[in-house]
Amino acid sequence: MSAPGAHTIAAVRWRPFRLPLRHRFEAAHGTLEEREGVLLELHGADGTTGIGEASPMPSIGGGTVDDVLRLLGRYAPALVGRAEDGVVAVLPATGAGVAALCCAVDVALLDLQGRRRQVPVAALLTETPAGSVLVNAVIGGDEPEEVVAHAREAVQAGYSVLKLKAGLGGIERDIACVAALREACPDVVIRLDVNGAWDERIATEALPRLASLGVELLEQPGPADDVELLARLREHAPLRIAADESVAIPDAAERVLEQRAADLLVLKPMVLGGVRPALDLARRAAEVGIGSFATTTFDSSVGIAAALHLAAALPWDAAQGLGTGEHLAADITTAPLLPVEGRLEVPGPGLGVTVDPSALDDQATAAWSAVSV
Repeated sequence: MSAPGAHTIAAVRWRPFRLPLRHRFEAAHGTLEEREGVLLELHGADGTTGIGEASPMPSIGGGTVDDVLRLLGRYAPALVGRAEDGVVAVLPATGAGVAALCCAVDVALLDLQGRRRQVPVAALLTETPAGSVLVNAVIGGDEPEEVVAHAREAVQAGYSVLKLKAGLGGIERDIACVAALREACPDVVIRLDVNGAWDERIATEALPRLASLGVELLEQPGPADDVELLARLREHAPLRIAADESVAIPDAAERVLEQRAADLLVLKPMVLGGVRPALDLARRAAEVGIGSFATTTFDSSVGIAAALHLAAALPWDAAQGLGTGEHLAADITTAPLLPVEGRLEVPGPGLGVTVDPSALDDQATAAWSAVSV
């Protein structure tokens, strides 16, 4: 099954968990109060272990934890005894929960290899990884007074870039929130994320008003599959346009590159099937002048670490969407990844995070499952 001398997988273990959020978080694609995921361990035959996280986001079509568990029940036995470089080929290409599981496997392999070589995952991805990255705070789509309260807390914590969720209650509410945020925090960089909630008329009306309030970036102003709309908006936009949900649709992502329909891509390893597929997309985007930055999907610190190492390897420098750990009321690692003064240090070796068995016991929703040689 494996080549002579190749590193092989001796065992696979997984356990589902559920993490509560500190506050209800609202975005155009739904309200989030907790995050469910699956912790994955890949045990190498040499005794090295790598970890990854599969936390699909049902509200954006990523499937459910039950989908991931069904996939593991079916495919995990085929991973055991296989050479590490052939593991991903065993998994299906599409389907509910597939992207999240592929992400967990990709990340666990990188973690395993980084720990074996005693280097950070980022150093496996590029010869010149960043030692730390700038991070934006993320604020849910609340009323203006709540937005201001959260923004002030973020600024006091050292953030200089704030991302506000929008598209929930009409354009006037969105503008009112941005205006209130700008008045309360005149020196911060403001990003707005609509999650595809606007049509062309609303977006065209909103762009100059947002620019006048100093918004520097607008994420996914229109539907994910309407790349042509994205391109039309970008052509005359007085601020930068980013593609987010469009990137998760393979055909749409290719059209974004072909048409240069965005200034930046938003890369979520959990949605794109892993760190390496996301980095490959970023490098191809850079070749046509499109930048990229990494974000999480409100993952545990295992998923945050994966996106952090991706961010450290990206060929484009921008604030990263990795401040989501502060929204979690619980985590599964010994030291949750939380920004300090608006930055995250890149840990190692491997992912540089360690699962806390007691914390995992507290948050787990089932016992460990395992297959081995």
